[in-house]
Amino acid sequence: MTPSHIALSVIVMAVWASNIVAARYAVLEMPGWLVITVRMAVLAAPLIPFVRFPRAHLGRIFALSITMGTGHFGLMFVALQRVDAGAAALLIQTAVPFAALLAWILYREPLGWLRAAGITGAFAGVALLVGGPDAPAGVPLSGAALILASAFFFAIANIQLRGLGGVNVFAVNGWMAVFAVPQMAILSLLLEDNQIAALSDISLPAVLAILHMSIVVSLLGHGLWYHLVPKYRTNQTMPLTLLIPVFGVTFGIVLLDEAVTWRVFVGGLVTIAGVATVMFDGARKGEGREQQAAP
Repeated sequence: MTPSHIALSVIVMAVWASNIVAARYAVLEMPGWLVITVRMAVLAAPLIPFVRFPRAHLGRIFALSITMGTGHFGLMFVALQRVDAGAAALLIQTAVPFAALLAWILYREPLGWLRAAGITGAFAGVALLVGGPDAPAGVPLSGAALILASAFFFAIANIQLRGLGGVNVFAVNGWMAVFAVPQMAILSLLLEDNQIAALSDISLPAVLAILHMSIVVSLLGHGLWYHLVPKYRTNQTMPLTLLIPVFGVTFGIVLLDEAVTWRVFVGGLVTIAGVATVMFDGARKGEGREQQAAP
């Protein structure tokens, strides 16, 4: 990769990591399902007038709105009401071992001892992160379970995306958001309350956080990434995605004053090491099915 493209890629990883921090900030002020509903609506508004209506793929995009939209993004935002941004950035990386397991189950792709070791290591790191009832320094179990579910849905969504390879990424994102907004709004109405009051009293920083997630992360971040990815091999671009949890933890410390306990530090290192093993083994074998946990 050229130095300028490496620099752009690092910026994209930082932008994607900032999504988790912005989401954490917003859900500390407003209910999680409400925040993701507003975020998806703000994302769809500027996209839909300018992208082609993908009539032939609407069924697949609707299915994607359930897994990627409500399952991945929705559960992540709800989890962030209970979990620090840095810990969430580490836990969401389990989408990579989940993707490897799904490829093994659905496509009969052999795991091999190295990838199996990476998967085991990644989930061992999660166990360290979460701890137990006698480990107050660990991530709350309820929040961690939601993030793991979010990561699992992301892995499923990446399988679905293979069938949408010929559709413009912005068309997919825009129409996925259109389909996801009613789902999320219904869940907000069923599971949360005081939505009108929350929207009426929303602070300027929370508004800026939602705009950042919708415009900067989704449009600028994805736009730059999908401009760069076709130019290089997977084993050139994939290692850069390991910067996402590094930036996520750093931003959590600097911007949200989050503390890094020994469980988060050690568990995070073990998790990233396991994820990296799965990633590099897949790239070495030329499969490229494991995906980074993009926001």
